[in-house]
Amino acid sequence: MCGIAGAIALRGARSSWPDPLDRIVERMAQRMVHRGPDASGRWSDSSGRVAFAHRRLSIIDLSETGRQPMSYADRFWITFNGEVYNFKSLRSQLRALGHTFRGESDTEILLASVAEWGIEEALGRCVGMFAFALWDEREHLLHLGRDRMGEKPLYLGEVAGYLFFASELRAFRAIPQLDARISCQATSAYLRDGCVSGAHSLYDGIYKLPPGHLLTVQAGRAQRLSPTWPYMADRSSPDEVAPRSYWSCRRAADLGRDSIIADEAEAIKRGDELLRESVRMQMHADVPTGAFLSGGIDSSLITAVMQHQSSQPVRTFTVAFDDTKFDESQYARAIAAHLGTRHEEFSLGEREIVEQVPALVSLMDEPTANGSFFPVYLISRLARTQVTVVLSGDGGDELFAGYNRYALAPSAWRRSRWIPAPLRRGLAGALAAGSSSESAWLMRKMMRVGSQVGSADTRRKLARILTAATFTETYLRLTSWWTEPERLNPGLEAPMRDWPAQFKDDLPSMLLADQINYLPDDNLAKVDRASMAASLETRLPLLDHRLVEFSWRLPDSLKLRGRTTKWLLRAILDRYLPRSLIERPKMGFTVPIDQWLRGPLRSWAGDMLGNSAFHRLFPIEPAVCRRLWDEYLAGHGPAANEIWALVVLSAWADAAQLSTCAPAPGSE
Repeated sequence: MCGIAGAIALRGARSSWPDPLDRIVERMAQRMVHRGPDASGRWSDSSGRVAFAHRRLSIIDLSETGRQPMSYADRFWITFNGEVYNFKSLRSQLRALGHTFRGESDTEILLASVAEWGIEEALGRCVGMFAFALWDEREHLLHLGRDRMGEKPLYLGEVAGYLFFASELRAFRAIPQLDARISCQATSAYLRDGCVSGAHSLYDGIYKLPPGHLLTVQAGRAQRLSPTWPYMADRSSPDEVAPRSYWSCRRAADLGRDSIIADEAEAIKRGDELLRESVRMQMHADVPTGAFLSGGIDSSLITAVMQHQSSQPVRTFTVAFDDTKFDESQYARAIAAHLGTRHEEFSLGEREIVEQVPALVSLMDEPTANGSFFPVYLISRLARTQVTVVLSGDGGDELFAGYNRYALAPSAWRRSRWIPAPLRRGLAGALAAGSSSESAWLMRKMMRVGSQVGSADTRRKLARILTAATFTETYLRLTSWWTEPERLNPGLEAPMRDWPAQFKDDLPSMLLADQINYLPDDNLAKVDRASMAASLETRLPLLDHRLVEFSWRLPDSLKLRGRTTKWLLRAILDRYLPRSLIERPKMGFTVPIDQWLRGPLRSWAGDMLGNSAFHRLFPIEPAVCRRLWDEYLAGHGPAANEIWALVVLSAWADAAQLSTCAPAPGSE
């Protein structure tokens, strides 16, 4: 796991920068030391048209033969972030074909694979998480690539005729001629989704390479990034650079639904086999390795499979909170004892977390309103004192239907349709205004969510359902923060979110929507930033692309059965653990945002909403923020999550020194 940076000349003209290109990209990499504290390296071609830099977190082949940037066959150079988990199998195949190797690293195996099979076939053979830049000296081509599910980030953008790329957005601040203006479209997307979603970044003109995509650039050719680049996947004119897809969740879903595994016993057996293989490969490292164990289905399953395949006790880590509403440590402790792991429990008090929140916002690189960023970072920092790699259960919810909303959203939508439209509108207004009597009646009698009657956020989400015209609109509203960012400013109009239209059934549509939107943009970005800020590599066995493809071969009933979520994962877990250790209501790794905003963070949050840097960078008037804050505190305004999104955005702006918001395309 590492940090990468680099650049290539797009049009052949040399810049007027005082420093050589390789020095600039080296400074970009220096802004990401946390991603690679063990070593650094840089390389540039003889013409100065291409330059790579690398920060190394040593995981596999700790010797000098694992250093990067790395070359192969006097033709290829690479700077690589991530892991190719099946590199041993590939190495055997390549040796049989006559290849020889200097060291034991997976990076060298990737280079040899490209030399033997070409870039796209090589990636098709690789199982892993990665982002990389590969230079082909013979063809004068630069290939930028990102893993299938989007576990590892890769940002890129054109500056003064050069295409720059890096693992983090902060690295671009080292480029002398960067015009780091804030993108209005990205701001709108953040306010709606709680993260900077899609191919946008918060900086205008800097984009994310989409998961499962390659971008190929010819050195010196008169090419450019189109202003509509985020929407151009697989389409480009000769003078425009656009990415092409080599794998996608959408194609995996289409193929999987054509070859359904209907037999339960066969599905359980095949799922167990795939999971064992994924965990076995991801356990390999030349440094200490462990697992996050929360006590939930996903982390317990990963830990159980690890321990089943290990001759030594697996190191497991959990966090104990002093707030019993959010503490699952007792369950993790019991599971660890049953499995015989070497368990470590870290105690985190609410006060300890809250006191660090303002400072930790700067670690986000880009703002995320996902409050679990903070405990994930803190447990990563604690685990890093003992291991360098952890396996985690992220991805199980999105693949195997683990979120409660997968059951509740279709049910709430169907039941609400029986209410006459005028009454629905009236009830929605009462719910949004905070009226408890109407919400209690409706949730208990009509929606069957009476356990959450006291939740203001639940009332507002229900109001969104009541006013939605279609189920698609219902789900998009339920998974949004600000459903209408233009309420904050008429110029804030979020780009369309990708919604899969190929399915008629609700569950596969929701799952695919989350796999292509929420999972890479929010959940995986959070895990990557929080863990890498602590120089900890996090591996996610459930996101092995073969498991993703397998999940789409399952009928809906093997994922969601009534209100029982993740049915198949539970069935596999029965092979390793007694059901009594697992059966309890889903808690999730959440934080009490409303409690924080009204309590220990109230003063800081109020200051952030009045922060001058926030209002200079983002088109949200101070008077609007004051009104929303006052209404929230009075209990009849925005939800806590909506206010939190603004507070985090302001805290991020507080540490930035940028110019004003850039206009959206077509607005000038």
